[in-house]
Amino acid sequence: MKCKSLRFLLPVLLNAVLAPALSSTASAYNPAHLELLNAGVASWNSMRSTHKEFLPDLSGAVLKGKKLRGADFHNARMSCADLSQSDLGRANLHNALLDSAKMSSSILFRANLDGALLRGANLESAQLDGANLHRAVLETAVLKKADCSNADFSESDLRESNFREATLVNANLSGADLRAAYLWRANLSRANMTGVKVSEKSVLDSGKYASLTWAQNHQSFFVAEATPSISDNPVYSASIKKNSSAVDPPLPQQITLSSVPESDTSRSKKSFTFRNIWQHSDGPAHVAYNREQYEQVKSNVFGWNAMRKSNRDIRINLTGASFDHKNLSYANLSHALLQNSSFKGSDLGNSDLGGADVRGCDFREANLQHADLGGADLRGANLWRANLGRARMAEAVVTSSTILESGKKATPELAARHGLIFVEQ
Repeated sequence: MKCKSLRFLLPVLLNAVLAPALSSTASAYNPAHLELLNAGVASWNSMRSTHKEFLPDLSGAVLKGKKLRGADFHNARMSCADLSQSDLGRANLHNALLDSAKMSSSILFRANLDGALLRGANLESAQLDGANLHRAVLETAVLKKADCSNADFSESDLRESNFREATLVNANLSGADLRAAYLWRANLSRANMTGVKVSEKSVLDSGKYASLTWAQNHQSFFVAEATPSISDNPVYSASIKKNSSAVDPPLPQQITLSSVPESDTSRSKKSFTFRNIWQHSDGPAHVAYNREQYEQVKSNVFGWNAMRKSNRDIRINLTGASFDHKNLSYANLSHALLQNSSFKGSDLGNSDLGGADVRGCDFREANLQHADLGGADLRGANLWRANLGRARMAEAVVTSSTILESGKKATPELAARHGLIFVEQ
């Protein structure tokens, strides 16, 4: 009996001694805590029940594929931990710190994540059916293709989170902050959206950007985003350095979008001045592409996507690169510099080109099924015979020099019909 007590108390004592030294390093877990967890969920929960003051530190621990069903991790430090493919069904993660944790394909059926911090966590394809995420913080978290049926996201922070193709049937999103969240192709059947916050950067399940009218029709709140200064534009800032006498070019004239209600037309026009950051650049920038980035995306798309997840602020420069007849399906090329690049006959199915600078790109006969081109700059791009089946094109920018998949040049009428923004050259 004494041995058992000593075994449970040892980690607690070690925690008291080592925690201050380890707290400065987010990824340094406490070996004694990990050893105790590896002894089994039953003994772990018994120890936590006996020693209320014990605060586990499993930051950065590799727990991939572990059977942790029903484990008590409340208040635990688990940031950067690898919990992918683990069974955390009915686990208690109340107020747990899970920032940047890897939880792809993990089972979180009816898990308690109330108040948990999951900023930047990867929950792609995770099973969250019936999970409690009330007031959880999931800012910039990835939940692509996750099953969030019956989950409670009420009052949670979902800013810039990615729910592409996620299942949110019967989910409770009431009062959640969905500003700049990405919900394209998510299943929101019978989901409670009352009182959610959206902004003009929020992408709805339809692929359209949220608007004031949408918010009013769904008993939600529309929050206007602050317009960043032109100096925040990386392309424009670069041109300033090269030419100190450069001045702001006049904003192009736009047409009214058929997809935007009349009451939201001014918002749509205003948003274009900052949603598409490339518009301030004066013509294509003739800059050689980044050779390392080019080789990486060309050789291993999934490795490339993983790199982009861990380096969210990296500047992607693939200007003028040739990707003819390459398989780039599911590639993350959002907001990339791609002007004058060639994608003839390439497979870009399900790829993300949202907000990318694709001026002058050659997409002839490319597969762009289910691809996201929302907000992309398509001025001068050639899309002849490209497969755009179920592609997202909301507010992509075109001119009379843009060749559509039909072979016709873009016109104000065609742009309005497809929800594009037409600008005069």
